[in-house]
Order: sequence, then structure tokens, then C-alpha cells
Amino acid sequence: MANRFDVVVELFINGSWVDVTGDVRIRDGVSITRGQADESARAEVSRLTLSFNNRMGVYSPRNPSSPYYGLLGRNTPIRVTAEGSVRFVGEVSSWPPRWDVTGNNVWTPVEAAGILRRLGQGAAALRSALYRGMTNPSLTARPVAYWPCEDGEGASRLASAVGGPAMTFTGQPDLAAYTGFDSSEPIPLLSDSVWTGTVPAYTVTGEASIRFLLAVPIAGISGDEALITLYTSGTAASWVVRYGDPGGDLKVQAYDEDGNTILDSGFIAYAVTGKRLRVALDLDQNGANVDWDLSTLEPGAATGLTAGGTLASRTLGQIEQVVVSVGGGITDTAIGHISVQSAITTIFDLGPQLAAYVGESAGRRIERLCAEEQIALTSEGDLDDSAAMGAQRPAAVLDLIGEAAEADMGILYEPRDQLGLAYRTRGSLQNQMPALALDYDARHLSPPLEPVDDDQLVRNDVTVTRTGGSSARAMLDTGPLSTAAPPNGVGRYDEPVTVNVAADNDLPDQARWRVHLGTVDEARYPQITVNLGNSAVSGDTDLTADVIALDVGDRLTIDNPPPWLPPDQISQIARGFSEQLTTKEWSVTVNCSPETPYQVAVYSSGNLIVNPSFETNTTGWGAQTNSSIARVTTQKYIGAASLQITRTATNPPFNLYGASVSDVGLETSAGDVVTVSCYLYVPAASFPHVTGVVIGGDGMTFEFANTSHLTADTWHRVFRTVTLSATLDNIQFQVWTTNGHTNGQVVAYLDAVEASTGARVARYGTEWSTLSAGATSTATSLSVATSRGQLWTTLAGDLPLDILVAGERMCVTAISGVSSPQTFTVVRSVNGVVKAQSAGAAVKLAEPAVRAL
Repeated sequence: MANRFDVVVELFINGSWVDVTGDVRIRDGVSITRGQADESARAEVSRLTLSFNNRMGVYSPRNPSSPYYGLLGRNTPIRVTAEGSVRFVGEVSSWPPRWDVTGNNVWTPVEAAGILRRLGQGAAALRSALYRGMTNPSLTARPVAYWPCEDGEGASRLASAVGGPAMTFTGQPDLAAYTGFDSSEPIPLLSDSVWTGTVPAYTVTGEASIRFLLAVPIAGISGDEALITLYTSGTAASWVVRYGDPGGDLKVQAYDEDGNTILDSGFIAYAVTGKRLRVALDLDQNGANVDWDLSTLEPGAATGLTAGGTLASRTLGQIEQVVVSVGGGITDTAIGHISVQSAITTIFDLGPQLAAYVGESAGRRIERLCAEEQIALTSEGDLDDSAAMGAQRPAAVLDLIGEAAEADMGILYEPRDQLGLAYRTRGSLQNQMPALALDYDARHLSPPLEPVDDDQLVRNDVTVTRTGGSSARAMLDTGPLSTAAPPNGVGRYDEPVTVNVAADNDLPDQARWRVHLGTVDEARYPQITVNLGNSAVSGDTDLTADVIALDVGDRLTIDNPPPWLPPDQISQIARGFSEQLTTKEWSVTVNCSPETPYQVAVYSSGNLIVNPSFETNTTGWGAQTNSSIARVTTQKYIGAASLQITRTATNPPFNLYGASVSDVGLETSAGDVVTVSCYLYVPAASFPHVTGVVIGGDGMTFEFANTSHLTADTWHRVFRTVTLSATLDNIQFQVWTTNGHTNGQVVAYLDAVEASTGARVARYGTEWSTLSAGATSTATSLSVATSRGQLWTTLAGDLPLDILVAGERMCVTAISGVSSPQTFTVVRSVNGVVKAQSAGAAVKLAEPAVRAL
């Protein structure tokens, strides 16, 4: 590349990109910043500054003589490309004209920003998860009437969310009083009130369904009370869902136009007291009869309760009115999200929304929210392998996305090549190969290279609290960055953090990992600069390409640092960028943080599944009852094929279909921790009938895997981590359904199946070991004492390994001794540090095994 850079600036005008480079004052420079300034998970706005020559008034939006009159305005898209690589895409929010006193120098300085600037201004909170689900335009059966009942305390009626009249009430319900549903804003307690809602006219389909949230207190409701009454235009003039005391039973009744009872199901043991439920009454005109089904579902449950029957020789007609608690008399019971639909769907249709997406991975939550809000998203890493989230509560979309990034501790940023967001999972930051390898001696860097040894990011005492839950605390009590007073440590640097994770059990690891990140005992390199106009860089086409391609979250290294710095390779994570562009200079400054905390241990026995991806056959695999399996090439996650699971007959009572694999347990025993995973693909035709995936087998219980993130026609990883009770002889993958499939219908596909155990390692850390005697600078035998814990491994298969002693890196080739002290045979001065060692010097693993979050 010559030292003259091809810079192109374009505006998106009238539906296409227009090259306006000729009007840009490139000599004044083009400045771009994006990514993060530090190690926080929060996203920062990308910015571009440049100036247009405006002597002819071309870039004055209100100038009628401008060829772009009426086309330039607030948030006009702009794109900057250098040497064929897009460096920035954003929006210009204003076009301020500027001129000098002579009027000969006229220009328009603009500052463009990424989408975060616009999304962060005046952003209203998103509604509750269930409200958003009920009003989603893509909902299979959109409601013809819907009253969320999320109105405030001073409301005089319950507003409709889909048009039509509000629901009125007599008496005074205790509005916004019940907060037990994570998927909803507070809903009313009835408090002896009666609510009435008129259903707008709709096309009669022969089907109708009413659904509502119900929370009956543990003490129940006194007497038999009508919870919901539907009035129709049919000969079955009204339908009632009635509560029975004691026991919390429910029954369905129907009446003719004269008030005569024409159906009484009798009380059915739904046991609704003390539970949070979604209730559905489905009515279906079946010839001359009406079939009815009454179902209940708890948030997060994979199965519900249902009962049904038939009312003979009656018609359904249209639902015209809904009344809650006819006659009053119900007090401390909460009802909300009342909907009427003219089509019947499974009660699981809004299962994830009802559960407020609890258990959804952080990556998938970010992906879903961006899709819902039509925000373009770029991602890197396995979105399924990210922190399990707690409930999605009403908040601005950026706040919801931000709390997911905070829980996972990945990086949220704006991509350089499109207007949107990007997310890099924490897992994708770990154990990376360098994306950019620089050499100080080769003059790849531009000044300054200034390491900082300060306490800005030190956090050695972290308390993590779960939103609405418990807390956990982690501290580092020994070592140079510990809570111990100097000189044994640095004193206490505490930090409280609140995260919206799925369970309190996640908190100890969250706290531990944050302490790990906050106690990195090495210098920081806040900024590293490379000038692509530097001949040492521009003369190397591969190096130039790597600099241009380097992106947020990538690893970069610097070899051969100057002699006044530690001799080890400098390894950093790119957090953000600042670029200065002219035709003759292109300076890239990278905001960095240490990469070493992301070098984590990988403990694995390897895959215990002999035939995990069905490349040539299905050897070792068998079908579950009333299922068939086949190797197919029409769908695949990796390789050439996957395993197709097909229903061959109904399979009550759980309606599960799946596959099992045998002979996986030769290397396992009771007490082993095993992670079992697969990639699952559910076709769109099958998806509405799938309620979850159960993974189990001999030696492990049968439980649901993490499937809240599943979507149709997409491969998703599902997994479970369990402690075995016995040798794992087989593993079963069961797809649970609502029995809505037909015989011969494909239920799902499996691929990339894996089962792995934690490896048995001799030593994870390096605490409590010191030299028991001094050693000269050339000595190759060391005496190492271990005062506490496990001795160092003597197994030949665990060697060689590298240790650090007072800054000198040594390679250990042999260890002998079954008691302390042990004898180490070493190769000295691996990192170039040559020095004598004193008795009592700490002996540490150069790269200790760190357990990832």
C-alpha cells in the first residue's frame, strides 16, 4: 500500500449512497471513535467528525439552491471507507453552517454518531413481556379484544391495547396492587369489584378463546364464585369459569338465553390457590356441538393442566361481552391480561413471554430484543453459551440490552460497517489466538507506549446482588492485589454490582469472576497506536491487513518490548478505537485492557459420544418409543448430515419423541460432572407443538434443558450440566410436545452431540509454594516447599510446565518427591531474566488454570 490512502465519504441520499468525497476537507482530517474506553460492559456511542466545503451552500439543508434540498436532514446516514474497508456508518444529526469574516471560507462541520445516540434519546420503557407478546403483529392468533389491566392506581377504567372500548368497573378494584407476575406490570386485585368489557365485532370463525392471568391467594376465595363470564350471540348464551372452595378447583358452566344451565362440568382439581397461572377457555364449534377445553399454565412450566368436553346441539356464535366476577364477592384475587381470540392456539403460545424469558441466555436476549426493535445486530461467539438471564421487566431497550451484556460480561458496541449494534460474548474473549501481532523492535508502534501501574481498575472485594434476589461476595485475601494492608496487599477496593441473572446460584461465580478481572497483577496499556503510514507497517501487506481488520474484543500482542519493561509478551484485548484519517496518514489508536484474565482453563475428557454428527450412519443411536430416527443431509449444523426425529404414533402421557445413544460411559463414574449438549433444529411446522427438551439417562436424572431461547427453523445449542449418580451408560434426548403432531411428521433434528467430563488435573493454582533454599542464576535444580494444599504433580504426562519465580520464567522438566520439599529440574531464564534466587521466593505457575465464569 502506498502512503496515500484512498478515503471515500458517502451520504445516503434519495435511496442510494452518493460519493461526496470531493466536498470533504480531507486535509483537515477525518476523526472516528468507536467501541469502549475501558473494561465496562456498557456500550458507548461511535462518533465521526469531518468538515464539508460549503461555499456553494450544497450542505445547507434549507438552501433551495442546493442539489440536496429536501434530501439532507436530521439523521442522514453517512459512511466512511478507507482502502476498501468500511470504517464508520452512522447518522448526521445536524448541518451547522460556518464561515469566516471574509465569506470566502465556508464550511459545514458535522459530527455523526452511531445508532446508540438516537436510541438513547427520549427512549420510553418497553412494555411488559406479556403485553409485548400479546400485541406482537406476528402473533399467530391476534386478539380481537385485549385488556392488559396494567393501568395505574388512579385509573377510572381498564384500557384496551388493541382498539375497542375500555373495560369498565363498578366498585373499586385495588389497581396496580399485585406484582407477582414477572411478565406483567402490576395488575389489580378485585376487591369486591365487577369489570365489564365489550368485545368489538369480528368475523365469526367457529372458534373462540379467552385467556387471563389469575392469582388466587393461598387462603383461597370464600364460596363458589364466577371468575370470568362470556356472553355470546350463540344458543349457548353465556359461559362461566367458576372457582370452587375449598381446594381451588375450577369448573366450566354454560347457560342458554333464559339462564338455564345447559352445561356443568363439575369441579375439576386444578388446585389454583397460591399459584400464579395463565388460564385459557377454548371453545370450538364442531358441527352442531361446541367442544370446550379449560387449561392452566404456570410461568416457566413445561406442562400444564387441561380438561375438556362437549356441549351438544348448541352454537357458539360471537363473544360479545366479558365480565369479571359477576355479582362481585371476590377480594384478594388478581386478574389481568384478559384477551379474546377468534382462533384457538396452544396455551404455550406465549410461554417464554409468560415466564418473562427467565433462563434465556444473555446473547439470545440481545438478539431477540434487537430483532423486535428492528435494530441490526452483529454477534460473535456462541449466543447460547452466555449467562442465563432473569426476568425481562419493563425498561428502555438499551437498558435491557445493557443488563444482558452486564450479566454475561461480554462487550456491547457499534459495528463499523453497519448502523446497528454488535455483541461479543464473554466466551468469545477467552483463549484467543492473536488477531494482530506487533513487534516493538520492528518499529510497528507509534509513540507513546505508556504502561500504567495504577489502581484504577482494582476490585478485590465484590458483592453481586441478583435483581429481586440474594447476593454473594467474593474477596481476594492474599497476594499483591489482595485486601491485605500494604505491603502485603493494596487494601480493600470494594464494589457492589447488581445483575439480572436467572438464579441465586449464579452469584458466587459472578462475584468470583469480577474479582478475577479486578486483580490482574500486571501493567495496563490503555492505548496502543499504529500508524499505517509508517513504512515498517505499510511495507508488510499482511500486517497492514491485520491492523485494518482488528475489531472490538480481538486479541493483540506486542513482542520484544523495550528492555526497561518486563520481558514477557504484552497481550491485550481491543476495547475501542480512535482513528485519524487524511490522505497521507492513517493512525489507529486501540483502547486496551489486559488479555491474560481471559486465558482460562479448558478441562475436558473429550467427547464421549462416538458418533456425534452422523457423518456416515446412525451407529450407536436408537429411537424413543413411537419415534423413528434417520440420517438426513437436508438439515445439518456441521458436517454432512444430522439426525431426523419423526413421530410414528402418539406417545401418551407426555407425548415425547426422541433418540438415545448408548455406550457412552466407559470413562465416567458416580460423582463426575458431565455436560451433555446438542444442537437442535425444530421446523416451523413442528415448533408450535414443542414444549421443551429433556436430557437424561442412566446415571443422570431426566430434566429439561435450557430451551427458553428456541425459535423455529434455527439451530440452537441445548445443554445440561449434571453430577452423575452412577456410570453414564446411555443418554436420551426427548422432545416433549403438546400432541399436536401427526404420524410421520418430523419433530426435530439433532446434530453436534457432545458429552464431556471434567478432567482430573493435578494442580489448578499456585498458592503456598516457595523456594526452600536459594539458587544461583545457573542452577537447574530447585527445592520447592509447599506449606498447604496439594503437592506438585510428579507425573511425566503433566510435564513440562512453566513457573515464575521472582519474575524469572523457568521451564520445569521433572519433579520428584512425595513430600515437601520437592525437587524441580528446570530450564532457567526462559523469558530472558537472569538472576539468582533467594530462599522464600514464591513459586507460581506461569499460566495458572483459571475457571471461567
